[in-house]
Amino acid sequence: MIFDIIKNLVNYKIFANLLMIGVVLISCTKEVPEKTPQKAVELKTARSFDYKLEIAKKMIRLKNFLTENKLDGILITQVRNVYWATAGLANNQIVLNKDVGTASLLFLKNGKKFLICNGAEASRMMDESLKELGYELIEYPWYESNSTKDVRGEIIKQFGRIGSDINYPNTINVSVKFKTLRYSLNEYEVLRYKYVAEQSTEAVAEVCMNIKPGMSEFEIETMTANALRNRQILPTVLLTAVDERIYKYRHALPGGAKLKKYVMINICAEKWGMPIAVTRFVHFGQLPEILKARLEKTAIVNAHYQEFTRPGVSAFEIFEKMKNWYKSVSFVNEWMLHHQGGAIGYDDREWIIYPGNKEVVQNNQAFAWNPTITGAKVEETMIVNENGFEVITKSPNWPMIIVNLNGKKYPQPNILIRDENTLQIKQQSNYEIIGE
Repeated sequence: MIFDIIKNLVNYKIFANLLMIGVVLISCTKEVPEKTPQKAVELKTARSFDYKLEIAKKMIRLKNFLTENKLDGILITQVRNVYWATAGLANNQIVLNKDVGTASLLFLKNGKKFLICNGAEASRMMDESLKELGYELIEYPWYESNSTKDVRGEIIKQFGRIGSDINYPNTINVSVKFKTLRYSLNEYEVLRYKYVAEQSTEAVAEVCMNIKPGMSEFEIETMTANALRNRQILPTVLLTAVDERIYKYRHALPGGAKLKKYVMINICAEKWGMPIAVTRFVHFGQLPEILKARLEKTAIVNAHYQEFTRPGVSAFEIFEKMKNWYKSVSFVNEWMLHHQGGAIGYDDREWIIYPGNKEVVQNNQAFAWNPTITGAKVEETMIVNENGFEVITKSPNWPMIIVNLNGKKYPQPNILIRDENTLQIKQQSNYEIIGE
C-alpha cells in the first residue's frame, strides 16, 4: 500500500516535470513577430553616371568664376561643395552634423587641382576618387593645424589670391557668391538627382505600407531611417508625427505618441550631397471631411507654386503671389505659420522665399515648396526648366488629387487610406478639383 502511494507520487512528479518542460519549449518556440521586409535593392554609385562629363562642365563654371572675381584659385572645404565639384565621388565629411569637411580641394586658374589635408584623409580620398580625377596631394601633419600653429596658411600663400567657401588662413571668403554655381543643375547631375529622389520616395512609400496603429513615433522614425539607409541615403530631416500632434505642431519631431489613425512622414534626405524633400500621409479608416477639404486646399496652393515657378521669376514675386493663393482657398493667414520652402539641390533649402529676397529662379533649378494648412501639407521636389517643371518625387500607384488651374492639370499626392481593421490599402481613385 505504502509502496503504491510512493510510486504514484513519483509518477506525478515526473509527469509534472515533463509538463513544465513542454510549456517551456512551447514558449520558447512561439512565432516571432514579423519584421518589416527589407527590399533587396541593386544600388547605383556615382560612377554609374557620366561623372567625367558632369565635372568637365563644372570646371568651366569654376574657371569663369575665378576670372569674374579676379582670383588665382578657389579652395573648397564645405561638404556639399566638394560633392558638387566631384560629381558625388569624393566625400570629406567625417562628422555627420558638420558641413565643414576635414579636407579641402584647391582649383587653380591654370587648371591644376590639389587635395590639401592631413594623413587621416589623404590615402582614402586619393585612392578612391581624386587621383583618378587628376588631383595632386599636399599633405600636412594633423598636429600642425590648430589654434597655436596652422600650417595651412603657409601652404595656401604660395598660390596667390585664393578664394574660399569657409574662413581659411590666407584666403578670401567668397562662399555666398560661390554657392550660386550649384543652383542650375547640368543635364548629367539631373540624372543623379532624379535617382536620389526616386530611391528616397520609394523608401517613404515602403514605410507607409508597413506602419501599423500602436506603433510609436520613434518606431516609425526608425523604420524611415532604416529604409533610407538601406538605400545608402542619409536622412537630414525626419519629422514623424501622429494624430493630434500633426495638428498642433508644424515641425513635429517624434515625441513618442502612439499611432491611432493619422500619421505624417516628412523627410529631407541626401545622397552624393544632393538632398530631396518629400512628405506623405497615411490615414487608417475613413478620412474626416474637414481633413480632406484642408488637404485639397493645400494641394491647390502647391499647384500655384508649380505653375508660377519659372526661370527668371524672383523669390520676392513668388512670396507676394503666395499670399493671394492662400486667400483664394479661404485660409488667409496660414502661410504665416510655417516657411513655404524654396530652392533645393545641394542644401536642404538653398534659399526660401521671404519679403525682399532677390534670388531669381534659374533654369534647371530644383525646388521643394511645402505649403501647409493646419493638419495638412503638400511637399514634393521638382526641377524647373524653360519648358515647365518635372516632379521627381513621384510615388508610383499613390492616390492623387488632380488640381485644374486654368485648364492645366497638376497632380498632387493624396492621403493614403488603409483599413483600420485589416490594415489593407483601400482602393482610391484619383479625382480632379478646380483651383482658383
